[in-house]
Amino acid sequence: MAEPGSLDNVRAVLAAHRTDLTRRYAAAGTGIGRPDPSGPYVISVYVTDPALVARTGESVDGVPLRFVLTGPFEARRT
Repeated sequence: MAEPGSLDNVRAVLAAHRTDLTRRYAAAGTGIGRPDPSGPYVISVYVTDPALVARTGESVDGVPLRFVLTGPFEARRT
């Protein structure tokens, strides 16, 4: 089993909860980030509602959530 704060663990938590997080926060997307290079990994939840950005202290399975304000994502042809 992966260490609780490891990248592998955060990937597993995100994979298990991506659909729920997207639905719960009406998120445009989710990802993994590390806001402070020496700090822990977090699950980034990309939202279009500015009110959600102020939320702090939320986590899922011990992994902190970080809300990032964004617009909708669009796939582009290359």
